[in-house]
Amino acid sequence: MIHKINKFYTSENRKRKLKEKYLLSYSFSPGFYDKLCSMNLYIDKNYDYELFLFFHEKNLKDFFTSNKSARIFLNLKSKLPYKIRKEVYGFFESDIILKENYYNDKNVFGISDSNETTFDINHKNGYFSLNMTLDILDKNLFQSKNEIKFLKLNSIIEKWCHKLRDDLMKEYGHKKNGI
Repeated sequence: MIHKINKFYTSENRKRKLKEKYLLSYSFSPGFYDKLCSMNLYIDKNYDYELFLFFHEKNLKDFFTSNKSARIFLNLKSKLPYKIRKEVYGFFESDIILKENYYNDKNVFGISDSNETTFDINHKNGYFSLNMTLDILDKNLFQSKNEIKFLKLNSIIEKWCHKLRDDLMKEYGHKKNGI
């Protein structure tokens, strides 16, 4: 299934906004310096998720004969695992306020071909859209208990998505910890 962004977002004042039925979205784009697999995760209010992965199969025999490899679109839909569901629930039950951004003061725009990580959050305290890309992020700016709670949630979701990605890509000829 191909990822159709309009299923998850609306357009408001020329800006995309996560639809109300979703608690959060996590998007990862690899740039040219990571495992070449884009990921888009959507978690709804029932704690069900939908994860989209896009990458190319690593089949060197086909690639050397045709200079092409199969484009792989994977779509997973299920209930969130308990451990992650518990963290997401705790985050959304908390009185969270997040800043508009947590950019460092050294490299606000980042390297053009680096990876990009974003979160869109529909919380009872407001809508938050955060760029969590490492080369522009200053984790020291997350200071309150609730901001640190978000960092923990970010870490749990990233580790889980990256593990799923690695395990699935391995089935298509990629090495577990390599490209």
